[in-house]
Amino acid sequence: MAVQTVSDDSPSRTLAGPAPRRVPTTATLWTLAPSLIPALLMLVVGRFRLGNPSLGWDENASWLVSQRTPAQIIDQAGHFDGVIAPYYMFLHYWTALFGDSEVSMRMPSLIAVAVGVGVAGELGRRLFNPGVGLFSALLLVAVPQLSRYAQEARAYGLAFLFATTATLLLYLAVDRPRRKLLWFFYGLTVALTGLAHIFALLMLAGHFYIVVSRWWLSREKALFAWFPAAIVALLPVLPFVYLGATQRGGQLAWIAEMNLDTVLDAPGAMFGVTVGGLVIIGLALAARWPDRALIRELGVLAVIPPVALIGVSFVTDSVWVPRYVLFVLPAITLCAAAALHGLRFRSLLVFVLVAATAAPGQLELRGPATHMGADFRALSKVILKHQQPGDVIVYAALGNWSLRAGMDYQLRGKTRPADVLLQTPSAEIGQLAAVECADPAACLGQAKRVWYFRQWKTGEPLDDVGPIGLTLEKDYRQIDIFKKTKGTLVLLERRPG
Repeated sequence: MAVQTVSDDSPSRTLAGPAPRRVPTTATLWTLAPSLIPALLMLVVGRFRLGNPSLGWDENASWLVSQRTPAQIIDQAGHFDGVIAPYYMFLHYWTALFGDSEVSMRMPSLIAVAVGVGVAGELGRRLFNPGVGLFSALLLVAVPQLSRYAQEARAYGLAFLFATTATLLLYLAVDRPRRKLLWFFYGLTVALTGLAHIFALLMLAGHFYIVVSRWWLSREKALFAWFPAAIVALLPVLPFVYLGATQRGGQLAWIAEMNLDTVLDAPGAMFGVTVGGLVIIGLALAARWPDRALIRELGVLAVIPPVALIGVSFVTDSVWVPRYVLFVLPAITLCAAAALHGLRFRSLLVFVLVAATAAPGQLELRGPATHMGADFRALSKVILKHQQPGDVIVYAALGNWSLRAGMDYQLRGKTRPADVLLQTPSAEIGQLAAVECADPAACLGQAKRVWYFRQWKTGEPLDDVGPIGLTLEKDYRQIDIFKKTKGTLVLLERRPG
């Protein structure tokens, strides 16, 4: 692609020139290092205690829906969680092949994040040089946020992979804009990004700026191939955008209202570590490079998505969740690495600082109940140890669907108390929450012992009990209370007579 060599903003080099026929072994290794080393290291770091946290709040939904038939998954998409339907469908077939253990369900996310980190390293190698690519990808490995969602049975890791790959393919395409195959693969990854998570499509604002920036420097009309490529890529995503818009109230009502404290916490929340995140952002702001347009492009790519979500959250219902913009982290770490280009000792000090400040967070996120929600595994073990024939279980009104799904997952294939209030399974009505008995006292019958399961371990034992509360208080007495992280089990026995 021809460029204006008289401008200081001109690209310093092409991204994909013809490779020499013979490349020394050391040069080949140095070419592979920015992608291969961080990807393998991310795989090791992410695999550490991968199965230790019990499935969390949202992961319970992943398991619950993935075990339904494809027709039931499609049916639910029309009622709830429509934007996540592609992931549920993928996980349905994945678990059919590899099982539904915690490790198995999280493995796609781990693989996606590891490969995505490798792609980020390759992006840095092509845009800058191998050293910048390697260091930027190592920073991604060090921060807790990527490890957190490499260990989550949700679609955020896949969105990170596809969005990062789309950015790499875009830069390859603008370097060779007449190569239609590059635009095809770019469009494919954009579509996959949107199917993984529609908020990740905010990257297109940055991509638009990149195309305009490169056109301004080169006046290459072939760059406008981006527009049809992006538009066609959005077509398969539009139905899910519509579902997200129509189901927004039910899906995003849990997000806290936006305020100034949330804005101030955003940089640290995006990286999962405050000090390390601020160091990386500070370095990114100090980035300098001969291709000044490149730094501006990465800056726009990094800034627009979080600023857009935060801005929208101030004028309407909040949509700001740090994990929704996981895909902007490579752009930030690339600028940070560029700022330290050639300063090896300082780069080492920065990496040690980031890794050291991130270490407590890395360990903490691998706790038994760190994926939001109660320690379902520990609470299920209480039931297995103390249950008796004829026991029944009832669930709190607050968070009913996830409490039921979490306990069903942990006790699957095992003898367990009867879920006496369950009337219509959630799969049959296309929802996450099942329909419970309209007359809970009648459905409870003359059960001798009742397990009551609710969120949290503070407050009164029968908090959030719902319609069954009067019956439990009148006809039963509490004989034991078991409190684990973020959850409480109350064992009740029917009063004599």
